[in-house]
Amino acid sequence: MNTPGKCYSEQDRVFANEFTQVSLKSLIRKQKPLTVSLVSFLFMLLIVVIIGLLGGRHIIDYLQQRLVEHGIDHNEEVIMGMRPLLEQSLQDGADTNRIVADFQRFIDHAQPFGVRLFLVDLSQGMVIADSLQTSHFPYPVRDLVATPVRRFDGSLVTDVNRWDGTVWRKTAAGAVELLTLHPLNMLQPARQNWALGVGSDLSELLLLMDELHFHLDGVLLLTYGLIGLLGFLVLRWIGRRYELGLEQQVEARTRELEKAHQKFLEQARLATIGQTASVLAHEMRNPLASIKLALSGVSRSENLAQREKQRVALVLGEVDRLENMLNENLEYVRPVTREEQPVVLDDLLDEVLELEQPMMDSASVKVRRLRCTDCPGIRLDSQKMRQVLLNLLKNAREATSTGGRIDVILEQAGEELVLLIRNPGDGLSKEIREHAFDLFFTTKARGTGLGLGLVKRVVEEHGGRVNLREDHDGSISVRVVLPL
Repeated sequence: MNTPGKCYSEQDRVFANEFTQVSLKSLIRKQKPLTVSLVSFLFMLLIVVIIGLLGGRHIIDYLQQRLVEHGIDHNEEVIMGMRPLLEQSLQDGADTNRIVADFQRFIDHAQPFGVRLFLVDLSQGMVIADSLQTSHFPYPVRDLVATPVRRFDGSLVTDVNRWDGTVWRKTAAGAVELLTLHPLNMLQPARQNWALGVGSDLSELLLLMDELHFHLDGVLLLTYGLIGLLGFLVLRWIGRRYELGLEQQVEARTRELEKAHQKFLEQARLATIGQTASVLAHEMRNPLASIKLALSGVSRSENLAQREKQRVALVLGEVDRLENMLNENLEYVRPVTREEQPVVLDDLLDEVLELEQPMMDSASVKVRRLRCTDCPGIRLDSQKMRQVLLNLLKNAREATSTGGRIDVILEQAGEELVLLIRNPGDGLSKEIREHAFDLFFTTKARGTGLGLGLVKRVVEEHGGRVNLREDHDGSISVRVVLPL
């Protein structure tokens, strides 16, 4: 019965941890980037400040320990300096009262700075000489150490009448005093049992350490604050640059998606056109051919008046226009098929210009041709590319006034072939420049909007690009770039 309960509790714990992680992630995602950065900065600053304060406290504690050790060493040095004099006097058999009186006069005359010298009779627990007191000798050791005395391990000295080594106490005024006591070597221990003591006040040094600690904490807090602020600003600047980079990537991906969407819509339109063109080709070609054949026969009849012949010719023209529209639709949806053998684009231009030359002559339009004799051949769909060149030259011819000139320039630029067809014009509107190659866009009253759309599709399927621009002199240029 216990095992299922235990498993259930473990599942609850795992679920609780996962729920907490999900909740924390959700909470972070809901916040603004600046809020997350600021909270992260404050958390980081708090950690740095705590570590800095602890480090400062450790440094001060270390310095205080070194000061205490220095005070102990100083007391030991004082004792080691005076102890031989007293021991020699005692060993020479001098009168003890005389020795005490001489010692008292010596320490009164010397007045050691920052050090208290005293002589203790351990057998009686009395102070018989003291540099801080000139009379009332002897007096009990308890009066010398009026406050509790402790060892450095924190234990309390129970017998203040005798101890060996260094202890410390806090005076009634709050000062910290080190007390060092060492017995003297005497030849007649049964006669005398004396000890030489030294006391030193560490209050000023410890107070200096406290002030140093205060200033050190202040400097550390200010330094860490400035470092943290600078780090926050730098991280925020880097984060903002990263955010801008992400935004640019998102914008670029959005544009790519929009282009892909437009391409998808265009492909959908092409599919629709293809289906429509197939139906039209099947349903209209034969009727149109019959109508055209019948009207051609009627137009040759000699019984028709001139007016009726004109009307029949008009209808025949409309039938031809319907056939051209049907052919354009079929040509637009036919896929691009690259030929195995490379095609020299200059040769293809010669064929197209030869076909267009009669129309150029009738419109009195001249063509200035700049050939590219060193341009290599490229693999392409010659039939589709021929249709592209025909559409471009036809548009250039129709946009050129009588007596004008069309420039056809082919050149190699690096790993690309560049074809430039330029004709004089009256300028282009912004709408025409932006939508000239869009499907079904046309400025002609009887145009279908498929000509330049076919140009763009064929060029792009060959890996190239095409654009329309207006030169500074008002002429119009179509630039076709094909990769080698």
